[in-house]
Order: sequence, then C-alpha cells, then structure tokens
Amino acid sequence: MQDNGSYNQSGGLNLVELVTALSQKFDGKNQNELLKAVYQEAEKGKRNGTLTNAQLDGFESMLSAVLDDKKRKLLHRVVKELKKI
Repeated sequence: MQDNGSYNQSGGLNLVELVTALSQKFDGKNQNELLKAVYQEAEKGKRNGTLTNAQLDGFESMLSAVLDDKKRKLLHRVVKELKKI
C-alpha cells in the first residue's frame, strides 16, 4: 500500500481522493470545520481498520509540504493523537 497512502484495498478512497473530496465539500468553510471533518474520517478509518499508522504518516508527509510551520505542527499533533486509536 505505498500508492499515496491507499485508504483501503477494496476500492475505497485513497488519501489523495479523501483530501480532494473533503476540500471540495468544505470549499469556503473555515479551517476548523475542515480539520474536524478530516479528523472524523480518519478516526472512523482507524476504528474500522481501513486506515493504518503508516498511511497517517504518508498523509502527514504529503500535506506537510504545503503547510506553514504552525499548521504543520498542528497536523503532527493531530496525527499523533489519531495513532493512539
């Protein structure tokens, strides 16, 4: 599952598709609403076994490239919290 952090092997969303879908859904919404939605989807994936810590690392790595330092640190904290699930 090295292909940009595939969401699952049964034809589900990969992380790039997930981010794209969420960004379109929340276009014009505030940052907190988007972060909450991403967290909820990731939490659901962790709980049902379709999202791994390695995929979270891939997501963090991919997204970090486009964030400023403050947002990168926030993303790191969120990923760290999700990994505990």
